[in-house]
Amino acid sequence: MACCALLAAGNASAAEEGGLRLSGFGTFGYVRDNRPDIAPARDIGQNPSNGFSTGPGWQLDSRIGVQLEYAVSPLIDLVGQAVWRDQFKADVDSSIDLAYVALKPGRNLDVRLGRINYDAFLMSDHRNVGYAYQWVRPPAEFYGWIPIFSLDGIDAAYTLRDGEAQWRFKAQAGNSRLRIPIGNGYDFHAHNMLGTSVSRQSGSWRLKAAYSQFDSANEVPAFAALHQGLDQVVAANLPSTSAEAADLRRNLAFKNAKISYTTLGAAYDDGVWLGQAELGRSTATAAVIPHGTMAYASIGRRFGTWTPSLTLSASRPGNRLRAAANSWGAFNATVRDPALFTLNATRIEQNTLSLAARWDFRSNAALKLQWERTVIKPSGYGLWWRDTAINMQTSRINQVSATVDFTF
Repeated sequence: MACCALLAAGNASAAEEGGLRLSGFGTFGYVRDNRPDIAPARDIGQNPSNGFSTGPGWQLDSRIGVQLEYAVSPLIDLVGQAVWRDQFKADVDSSIDLAYVALKPGRNLDVRLGRINYDAFLMSDHRNVGYAYQWVRPPAEFYGWIPIFSLDGIDAAYTLRDGEAQWRFKAQAGNSRLRIPIGNGYDFHAHNMLGTSVSRQSGSWRLKAAYSQFDSANEVPAFAALHQGLDQVVAANLPSTSAEAADLRRNLAFKNAKISYTTLGAAYDDGVWLGQAELGRSTATAAVIPHGTMAYASIGRRFGTWTPSLTLSASRPGNRLRAAANSWGAFNATVRDPALFTLNATRIEQNTLSLAARWDFRSNAALKLQWERTVIKPSGYGLWWRDTAINMQTSRINQVSATVDFTF
């Protein structure tokens, strides 16, 4: 499986192979659930074609990726990777996950310039490579809320060996943009992205800690009318009401919001037993941007070519459920209530129990079967497409999935 992580990250040197190297990966998947009023998304960058009414389908997890590496010299590589997957905006630019020049200015120093992977998670290098992990998909509570896969910029990594352990210190900076299905579409611009990570590999263990931050550079067009209404209430200078409107306006603004993300992760694999866990904490200066605490823990055991596993995952919102503090009179239905609805709609509060089984029927291909049961708390549906009538209810949804993952 380590080979797949290297493939996805583009860290394998083409120079070691000589000349041009072509490789790839893919997933063919099928998923269905038991709810007609809720539809899942692998991440918030996806948009079911018919909203929450979507039924069984293959789009959620299916993807194909192709990677090219070319050795210009022993110290310079060119790497490109394109991944075709279900996403709200599917074009050439959004399909290119990696496109960079890799330099090796020193024995232990690696530098990359161009489009590089967003190094915020334990699985940042292989988030799209289904063959590299034991589940059908990474836990949505941890990986679903942030659809940033790459950034345009630079990173540098320094590798240090300490006995049997290998340490890797990385820093990166750049910008990213992606389209999110809010209204008719929102081109989210993440600017001033800064990140750092420390990882340690020793024997069966891999540990990683990471921190990243970025600014949201632009506003959501679909919020324009709501912002205008709130501004009018603020300008009216009404006691208490205008102050409440100003607070809602501030927390419904994507533009100039600051987001941070801190993660701790650990993975264990001794060839028989394997486990993985991550804990994350995100913050945002605007409550409408999903943030909070998220975690998962997974354990599995290999029985020949079969690997059953159990995973528990959860997410808790960082912002409280908002309710009206004042009556706004004629503005209740037109401004106040839509503002509160929008603010609460992005909260993520849920738990998932998952059972999976993986069968490695070939050296480069695996069949996976998975059952998940998710409990979603009232106003905690930020990861789901749903009928808004259930927003204040607790919901339970069962999903069954099957995939074939492969590399080539």
